[in-house]
Formats: sequence, structure tokens, C-alpha cells
Amino acid sequence: MEFTVKSLHSGVWFSSILVATISIPVLAQESPEAVVKRRFEATANRNLDAIAALYAADAIETSPAFCAPRQGSVGARKTYGDLFRDAPGIENEVTNFVVEGNHVAVQFIARVRKPDGSIAFEVPLANFLTVERGRIVRDDTYFDTKGGPCS
Repeated sequence: MEFTVKSLHSGVWFSSILVATISIPVLAQESPEAVVKRRFEATANRNLDAIAALYAADAIETSPAFCAPRQGSVGARKTYGDLFRDAPGIENEVTNFVVEGNHVAVQFIARVRKPDGSIAFEVPLANFLTVERGRIVRDDTYFDTKGGPCS
């Protein structure tokens, strides 16, 4: 089978389409930093759909609160759905944010307040995430469970 370009114009057109097709996905991807910041924003807004959309279908999520790793957007939806149910007023204060390539490390304090505004409880956490192709593919969270059971 032989392929020939009949004119310079059609060759330029084909090259333009090829470049546009290859370039669009790359340009559309968010940086790992932007993806993780969007996750924190979606958490602050209690937006389960936005959180789940940030996780790859095969993402792995670990935590000392889990009896087994959770997977994909379904796992993320369970994690944050349970969190919003059990601690409806939870807020996060990010204290450190480090990005290296596609890896993001975040230290933060999760805090729940009583109706009078005083602190009911707060927990320092460390979250290590890997982002590929604009989606979270690995999410490892560490904190002291204070002896609480896994779920």
C-alpha cells in the first residue's frame, strides 16, 4: 500500500490536524498542584462529584482508617461521603504543600468546630499524592487514629 500526498496544501492540512490531535490532550491536563488544590476546594465545598472526578478509575487510596485500600472514584466517593456524614462541619487548614514532578505532599489540620465556634477536635494529617494525566492515581494519608478501628 502506498500513501502519497497529492499537494502541499493537503500535506500541511494533515500535519496541522495531526499536531492538533496530539497537542490537545497535553494542553488540557492540569498540573499535579492544580489537581490537588481542586480536591481541597471540592472538599471545602462538600462536592462529592467533583472529588470523585479527580480520581483515576484505578487509583489507590490508603489510610490508617481503612481496613483495606480503596480504589478509584468509587473509593474516593466512599471516603469523602463517610467524612462529610460523620464530620459535617469539617474544615482543612493546609500548613505545608510541596510539589515535585507528579508527586504532591500536603500537611494539613482537619478541624471540626462546636456550634459555639470552639474546636471539637482537630487532627494533623500528611497526604502524599501522585497525579498522572490530570487524575489522582495514588493517595496515601497518614494520621494518628488514636486506637480507633478501621472501616
